[in-house]
Amino acid sequence: MMLFLALVGTASAENWWGVGPMIGTMGLPVEYPALMPPLAQDGDGDNLVAPVLFDLRAGAHGVYYLGNGSRIGARLHLAGNFSTWGAQEGTIEWDWIITKEKQFQVFAGLGAGFGHDRFGADAESKRPDAYLDVTYFPVRAQAGVLWRDRTRAYEGNLFGTWHFAGEQKFSKTGEAQDEEKGTAVADPFATGGQKSDAALYLAVGAEITVHFGNFKNKSSKSKDDKDDKGGKKSKKSKK
Repeated sequence: MMLFLALVGTASAENWWGVGPMIGTMGLPVEYPALMPPLAQDGDGDNLVAPVLFDLRAGAHGVYYLGNGSRIGARLHLAGNFSTWGAQEGTIEWDWIITKEKQFQVFAGLGAGFGHDRFGADAESKRPDAYLDVTYFPVRAQAGVLWRDRTRAYEGNLFGTWHFAGEQKFSKTGEAQDEEKGTAVADPFATGGQKSDAALYLAVGAEITVHFGNFKNKSSKSKDDKDDKGGKKSKKSKK
């Protein structure tokens, strides 16, 4: 928190900031997670919970520009497939501004945060009440473009995330007292008859955000960044 406040204290002369709604989706892997933990599979290797095929993520995204060609951001979203899967995730991010055009930018950055997944089973599953709870720590890379006017900015980005699972909880019956627990890292000292809990939670996708805030360029003489009153005054001065 102290580092965050210190960075905000170095805000750029433009003082750009914005916050607004965000929507997005995963494109890869075709089924998420890329590797389901054996903890949530039967003896034949069949999944007891349903992997994600289609999803939608929606939430809020805010950015604040700093004075060294970069910006900080925060992102909070809910995700789901309106069926068997739901997730909540929050990240803090740092982006480098690659281009510095008046209205158009290209950026790239990194982020990290905290999240939670819950996978359920299809009604036709061998265990229709089964679920898998995963607490994870996402690491995120992103690149995108932003176009702005005086009070809004429109942003699109491609992202890749790797979710490092802290704890996985699986229940065949749907009851918390029957949960089996494991980590997403295989135990090298496990006995031969014990299942590995190793899993792979990574994804690639796209997001769109509409920011509302202050995107005026104080150093610019562009008409787009002046209000009508200021423009009228400048015309009078020329007479």
